[in-house]
This record gives sequence, structure tokens and C-alpha cells, in this order.
Amino acid sequence: MDNIVYEIELAARGAGEIVRNAHGLDLGIENKEGRANFVTKYDTMVQDYLVNRLGKILPDARFLGEESGLDQFQSGADKGYLFVIDPIDGTTNFIHNMHPHVVSIGLFKDGVPWAGVVYAPATDELFSAQKGQGAYENGCRIHSSTRPLSENIMLVGSSGFSLEAYSISQKMAFEFQSKCQGIRSLGSSEYSLCMIASGRVGGYTEMRLGLWDFAAGSVILEEAGGTVTDFYRRPLTYREGCGIVALCKGIAQDPQMPDTGAYMTLWSQA
Repeated sequence: MDNIVYEIELAARGAGEIVRNAHGLDLGIENKEGRANFVTKYDTMVQDYLVNRLGKILPDARFLGEESGLDQFQSGADKGYLFVIDPIDGTTNFIHNMHPHVVSIGLFKDGVPWAGVVYAPATDELFSAQKGQGAYENGCRIHSSTRPLSENIMLVGSSGFSLEAYSISQKMAFEFQSKCQGIRSLGSSEYSLCMIASGRVGGYTEMRLGLWDFAAGSVILEEAGGTVTDFYRRPLTYREGCGIVALCKGIAQDPQMPDTGAYMTLWSQA
């Protein structure tokens, strides 16, 4: 399996080269369903590249991806291998030539995350993990922080596709702000998960994500000692998108951690 992860890393770097060379060219920007939800021709181009290349690594694997009609979890996808791809996570950042934006590849085995690779082409950061083998950044072992909430930065996603979710996210961010050293929003969920895994930030919440938005980063974070759950702090099913609460080891055990479930309930009642 180690060799397969290495091959996935090479595929991610190849996809990253396509992304890196795109700026200054026509991005072919289109709107998707939802507010401020964009896709470029490079999202589709990178996904097609990855499906072709990864298919040669594991010919029997299935694919789930954000673009090109691959975005529905199909019956039987919880058997054998499944690649879950986000060709450019952080598309809005990419459009504006801002960092971070990443190539994300999760590999599921029998319905659960087995390996993950996240590559940031602009900064040449490669994060990877295999279940039971630890998490790595550019080949060096990484670990999530053991510091409590009061000694950490928190990331709160903007939930920009829904103004109602955004409003509630800001209320949650205000509560975090009173208990931690600062709030940030990076615009890329997979990169945010990797920032927790590397010990740079303490946690990350986002009220709604697609499965491809956390498929790779979740295994990287868990292998780094962190946790990823839904807003009610329940284990993820990895069958569909949902809100996530990702925490380093220190904050997951901190009694000062806010009740995120209350905010999800508030949204459901809005």
C-alpha cells in the first residue's frame, strides 16, 4: 500500500502542475448551484487528469468527485476501493490567485478513509497519510497540537454558499473568539484540516461540506492525532456531505470547547 500512496502523491503533484500553470490564462469560470459557488475549466481538466492517472494505479477503483457528474455516492461504492477527488479545493481562492488552493485525493477502502493526499501547488506543500502509518508533510512526520483552546487559533469556515449558515457561523466564531487566540478562515477545507494536522492551528468548523471537501484531510488529521466529527461530535458516516468539527488532540479534550451542536440545531430551525 505504501507504493500506492507514493503513486497518488505523484498524481497530485502532476495535477498541481496543471493548476500552477493556469494563472494568466482564461480560467473559463462558471457558476454552479448555490451562492458564490464557482467552477473553472481547470477544475474539470484536473479531475479528468486524476481519474485517468489514478485509474491506472487501481484499475478496479471507483470514483467520486466534485465535477463532471461524479458527485453522487453510488450503491456499492462502500465495497473495495473508492477515490474521492476535489480537483481544486478553494476554487474561489484559485480564481483570485490567492492561497490556499489544493488538489485533494482521498482513497477509501470498504467505505472508510484509508489514505489521503493533499497538495498545495503554490507553496509546494504535500500532506499525506495512510491508515495506521502516521501523517506526513513533505516526508516529515507531523502531529496535531496538544495545547488547549486558549492557546490555539481556530478556523471557522464562512459557509458562503448559504447566507443563513454564514450568519450562524459568525455567531459561533464570536464564541470561539472569546476563548482562543484568534479566528481565521482560509477558504479551503482540505488545507484547513492539514493545518490542524501539522500543529499550526487548533481546530476548524464548517457547517456544510461535500464529501470530497474532507475525504483526504480527515485521514491525514486523524493519523496526526486529531479528530473529525459532525457538529454533534458524532463519528462521520462518509456517505455524503455534512458539517464537520475538526480538532487537535488538545482541544478535543478541552472542557472550554463550545457546544457546536447547538449551532447546527439553530441552523436547522432557521
